Amino acid sequence: MNQGWIDELKQVIGENKVETKDSYVKRMSQDFYWYSPILKKQLSDFYADCIVKPSSVEEVIEVLAFSAQNRIPLVPRGGGTGNYGQIIPMEKGIILDTSALNKIIEIKNGIGRFGAGIKLGKLEADLANDGYSLRFFPSTYLKSTLGGFIAGGTGGIGSIEYGTLWDEGNVVRLTILTLEEKPRLFTIEGEELKKYIHHYGLSGVIIEAEIALAPYREWEDHLVTFSNINDALSFSESIAKSESIRKRLVSVSESPLATAFKPFEAFVSEHDSIVLLQVEKGDCDQVEELAHSFNGSFLPTFSEHVKKNKVRTTDFSWNHVTLWWMKHHPEATYLQGRFDTKNYLKQVELLKEKYPNEVLIHFEWISVGGSIVPSSQPIISYTTEERLNEIITYFKEIGVKVSNPHTYLIEEGGKDDWVELISLAKKENDPYQLLNPGKMKIGIG
Repeated sequence: MNQGWIDELKQVIGENKVETKDSYVKRMSQDFYWYSPILKKQLSDFYADCIVKPSSVEEVIEVLAFSAQNRIPLVPRGGGTGNYGQIIPMEKGIILDTSALNKIIEIKNGIGRFGAGIKLGKLEADLANDGYSLRFFPSTYLKSTLGGFIAGGTGGIGSIEYGTLWDEGNVVRLTILTLEEKPRLFTIEGEELKKYIHHYGLSGVIIEAEIALAPYREWEDHLVTFSNINDALSFSESIAKSESIRKRLVSVSESPLATAFKPFEAFVSEHDSIVLLQVEKGDCDQVEELAHSFNGSFLPTFSEHVKKNKVRTTDFSWNHVTLWWMKHHPEATYLQGRFDTKNYLKQVELLKEKYPNEVLIHFEWISVGGSIVPSSQPIISYTTEERLNEIITYFKEIGVKVSNPHTYLIEEGGKDDWVELISLAKKENDPYQLLNPGKMKIGIG
């Protein structure tokens, strides 16, 4: 610990805003990187010198100025729910906890302006009172913050209708602070947003976000089981592309993944592949009819069961599927990939032929640029790094676009379309390369 500069920082920001307790610092320096056995081995021993929790934009400016003046590395932190070690400080320094920047600033004409530290779960509940909802959110929304989601996320529940963070109109404006001796505060929109979405906090600190909202709707949860994965996938595609059924979630888990979902144990067996749905209230009959046409079993009591027992079905979608499976199979891990819309059934067939016991299919249907596509987070039975890389290579060979969750480098994670723009913004906003150092290969000199 660098006690000298930490004492100085306490004088600047206030002693009660700086935490150095070892157990707390270590916990706040980590995310869910351990989903990856590769990252678990690489990142377990990294943690910050201290955690700083400013309660205003002015205090954030003071911390950033102090960091720049003393050349101290700094990593912005939201809820800590990322999966790639985004917030893990490779060069110690300061973790900037933004969770106190949690105000609802304005809601007007379907646009909301919020502090970056507001938790998405609380925000979703508060928006309902005004007749709105988030357009989409991660399965970790109870803990995730808005700024953290924008800085490290992609999409989630609701992306089947509204797409991802990059789709036009979802993120409207961002307010950014630079890491310089005299930090600059500015607001960006349009094409400039690409420099700060999924940027790991590398090119600036998100202070506020304006996002488009969805009208509030009542959703129903439904579960359909299938004896084989092909029928489940074909049914899920039909639901995903249906123009008469409004939905927020279309999630597919191959057997026996759903056996790990404890609240579902009365509804599924080890032989069932499942499709988990959130559809608008009133669309139940259409779902049931469609399920039967694909040899599925529609479970009419499921909706009432989860409602009565206050089960959040979103906790069994997206990367929560990985979490549930790992509770029973700690050796497992996962991949992220986008299958080919027209050829995904053949791609799945090839994977199951080559890796029948090592790859379990998990799809999440989403909209990207207005097209409905099969996104996926398949479960992988991990043995060695070499075998995992072989599986990744085969995914790519058969045409699956892989976003590799087993690297902490932003260029290698598969969301590399805008890395050059992020690098340019970093050069402008972080001249001493103090923001989250070690997470980008591209130099800024």
